[in-house]
Amino acid sequence: MYFPDDMTFQYFFFNTYPGYFLQALPIALCAGIIYAVRRRRKTGLSSVTNVILPSLFVCYITGLLCLTLFEYIMGQAYYFLFYHGASGRSWTWFRFEYDLVPDFFQHFGSENLGNIVMYLPFGILYPLFRKGSGWKRTVTAGVAVSVIIELLQPIFGRSFDINDIILNAMGVVISTAVFYLCQTMVRKKH
Repeated sequence: MYFPDDMTFQYFFFNTYPGYFLQALPIALCAGIIYAVRRRRKTGLSSVTNVILPSLFVCYITGLLCLTLFEYIMGQAYYFLFYHGASGRSWTWFRFEYDLVPDFFQHFGSENLGNIVMYLPFGILYPLFRKGSGWKRTVTAGVAVSVIIELLQPIFGRSFDINDIILNAMGVVISTAVFYLCQTMVRKKH
C-alpha cells in the first residue's frame, strides 16, 4: 500500500476515516463480546443464531455511535493512550449548525456514499438481532436511529444535516430489501 510522504501513523489514525474505524473497532468488539457473554448466561443458548448474530448488531451500533457521536472523545482517549498527553486538538461542544436543505444530489461524493454504506449493515443485522421484525419495522428502526444520531450531533460538536438522514435511510432501505428478498428466496426453495 502506498502512503504519501506526509502520511504518518498519527495522521492516518487520527485524521482519516479508516483510522476512525480502527479506533472504533476494539470498542465495538468489546461491546459485542460483553453482550454475547451476558446473552449466553441469561438464555443458556449457545448457537450462532442465538448468540453470535445478535452480538454483531451490538458491535455495529456501538461502532456507529463511536464514529458519529463519540469520535472526539474516542480520539482523545487513544491519543492519551499512545502519547501520554493531550492532543492539543480543540473541540467545540454544542455547535448548533443545521443544514435542512437536501442537496446531496448536486455534489454526490465519497462522504455521501459513506453515509449510505455506513447504514447498509443495519438492514441485515437488525432482523438478526430482533427476531420477528419485518421489513417495515427494520426500516423504521434504521431511520429512527439515524434521526436520533443527527439530532444529538450538534451537542457533540457536529452539525445536523438532513442529507445524512436521507442517505442513511437509503442505506437501510437497500440492505433491508436485499435481506428480505434473500430470505423470501430461501424460504421458497425449502
